[in-house]
Amino acid sequence: MATVRLLGCVCRVCQVPFGRTVKATHFSSTLVQAQRHHLSSSSSTTVSELTDADLAEYETSTEEFKYVERLLPPKTIPSPPKHESYPTPSGWIPPKESGRTHPYFVRRTKNHVLPIYPEFRNGGTRKLVLIKNIEGDIWASIRLFSALDADLRAHLEQVTGWTPIASQVHEVGRYIRVKGLVADHVCDFLLSKGF
Repeated sequence: MATVRLLGCVCRVCQVPFGRTVKATHFSSTLVQAQRHHLSSSSSTTVSELTDADLAEYETSTEEFKYVERLLPPKTIPSPPKHESYPTPSGWIPPKESGRTHPYFVRRTKNHVLPIYPEFRNGGTRKLVLIKNIEGDIWASIRLFSALDADLRAHLEQVTGWTPIASQVHEVGRYIRVKGLVADHVCDFLLSKGF
C-alpha cells in the first residue's frame, strides 16, 4: 500500500485536498481527472490542451507507510507463547486435550480466555453469571447426565451448598445463565473439565 502526497488546493468535484497524504490504490487516475477538471474550470484552456506538466505534482512513497503499519492493530490474535509451567503468573491456563472428549465444549474467546461474564441487573441486586460459546449437548437429557447444564449444577450445588441452582439454558444463543455471583466456581469447573 502506498501513500500519495498531493500538492495544491481542494478540487470542487472530488473534494480531495491537494496537500494531504492519502492511500493510493486506484486513486491516481481519479486524481488526474480531478486535476484536469480543476484546471479546466479555473482557466480558459480546454481539457484536451492540458499536458502532464500543467497538472499538480504528486509522489508515491512507500517508505513512510512502515510507520503507519506499526500503529495498526494486528489482523489476527497471535497464539499464546509456550511457558515452562502453568498457571502463568497472570493465572492463565491453556485448554487441555481432554476437553474435547465431552459431549459439550466451551470454546475460548479470540483472546484465549474463558467466556465467563458476570452480569448485574435490577440496579445491582440481581447477580448472574453468563457462560458463552457453548457447543454440543447443553441440555440435561434423561439418559445422558453428562450435559453441561447438569454437570455445572451438580458442581455448584456441591461447592456452594445452595439447592437448587437456578440456571437458564439458551440453546440457540449457545449460552447458559446461572443465578448468583459464582463466576470463580464456574471458571474452576470449566478448567477442571479441560476447556
